[in-house]
Amino acid sequence: MIDSIISFFKNVPYLSTQAYHRLKSQWVWLVIPFLSSLALLFLLMLIFKIKGTEELIQARAYFRLAGLTTFAYIWIAVYRSYNTYKIDYFIGKLFNLNPIFQNVVIAIITSITMFITLIIMIYATPVNIESSIPSTFYYVVMSMLFMILVSTILGLSAIVRRKINVMFYVISLVMFFIVPILFIPTSNTTLISHILMLNPLYYLIEGVSQSVVLGALSLNNIPYHLYYILFLAILCVVIFAKSRIMAHRKYLYAVPDETIVSHSDTDENMIEADDLNKKD
Repeated sequence: MIDSIISFFKNVPYLSTQAYHRLKSQWVWLVIPFLSSLALLFLLMLIFKIKGTEELIQARAYFRLAGLTTFAYIWIAVYRSYNTYKIDYFIGKLFNLNPIFQNVVIAIITSITMFITLIIMIYATPVNIESSIPSTFYYVVMSMLFMILVSTILGLSAIVRRKINVMFYVISLVMFFIVPILFIPTSNTTLISHILMLNPLYYLIEGVSQSVVLGALSLNNIPYHLYYILFLAILCVVIFAKSRIMAHRKYLYAVPDETIVSHSDTDENMIEADDLNKKD
């Protein structure tokens, strides 16, 4: 354990340089959501100014825009991170390095860009809404932790499973329709809304959107925050368990299928050898 920590700090300059060059070659993943969010923001502002839209309708639109922006940033960060994780896993093991470093860097850069985008939304919206920068920062930090942990779990799974991308696309599509983007939660909570709130992504999307539109009101539900922190702790346990499992299963992934000899094949070969000895 101590050797791994010492090796990590010795290789931080190398890891930082590698992360810089990787991000430099993939800058478009950050620019596209940033420019798209600002374009949608200014388009909404122009439409509302021309039509003279009521402030309540404007607030709903900005609520959805903040949720859509957060969802896009989280999706991009998780997708990029788990795809780079499975590539860096075997290389990192050669030098006794943890490949999660790349996930952390991607999550931090994405979170900073997302926070800047949300701050621009807060100051650009002309409606009389009570935005809260501290609560927005809080949910951005929570989103960053979510990106790191989820992308690490998917990266570990991608080492031995080849259809992770398909599963990720399907789950992302389902998540898009059950988080508060197309719909806005009401104050009258029902059983369905409580079930939807169990989704940690719902917690993040609603929290960011409320911070941009309703301000510090998003921080009032203390039990909900404790539930989310408990969920992050469970993800840490899952990562610890999967990393131990992958330490053995990774060799089955790296070795071609035709070279893998199972216990049943070995037993059959021994039986055939015994039969031949008896015949002789």
